[in-house]
Amino acid sequence: MKFVNPRNAPESTERVAYWDANRTAGLVGAIPPAKLVNDLQDEILKVITMAGLTPDPADPTQLWQALSQLLANVVAGVSPPITVAPGIVTPFAGATVPGGWLNCNGQAVSRTTYATLFAAIGTTWGAGDAVSTFNVPDFRGEFLRGLDQGRGVDAGRTLGSFQDWATGAPKNNNPQRLNGDGSTSALKNASNPSFVGFARAGKTGEAGSVRDRDSLDAGIEPDSWNTATGDPETRPRNRAVLYIIKT
Repeated sequence: MKFVNPRNAPESTERVAYWDANRTAGLVGAIPPAKLVNDLQDEILKVITMAGLTPDPADPTQLWQALSQLLANVVAGVSPPITVAPGIVTPFAGATVPGGWLNCNGQAVSRTTYATLFAAIGTTWGAGDAVSTFNVPDFRGEFLRGLDQGRGVDAGRTLGSFQDWATGAPKNNNPQRLNGDGSTSALKNASNPSFVGFARAGKTGEAGSVRDRDSLDAGIEPDSWNTATGDPETRPRNRAVLYIIKT
């Protein structure tokens, strides 16, 4: 890279930083003003060094060389290095954790070896032996949820806190029963409609029994329906991946 030094500076093949005028001291500023050329040269130097080149005052083609190399990397699918902050968690589709990352399996790791990660997350996910180790998060088999932070959707939570599974109460204000032909009809005179409110087809191996019947309708309207079998949790469709954390 060929340096453009101030016109009123001593001759030099090295870069001479531009300076501002100081009227009190009687100092005449660089021509042109300092900020203009300093900022321009800083930007050019950044591009050159990002491409892996060493600035050479005798080579006026280095900016072009750098741009050509960076564009070639993009075309070849080799992107410039991206800095990932320690503590970033991401799903990973492989079975082997890549270098620079750790499996989010709750393991205790060295506070010295992983000092940068320890500075980022501390003992939020476990203090390890409370002396020389700390724990990474354990996300095996877990869904992740954004911290509420005062929004009021999931109040009372702290960073890293665990929340067990739950099934929400039906939002249907018109309780229904499932008829033999698969249709539904409204429950009449149901005395405890909060226990019902949705109907679905049974799963293989599932059986049901009526707990209470409405006496006001000749005993044909159930107030609630107990399922004898079912899954141990409520969940959406999903695929299993590894969660990993940047060290």
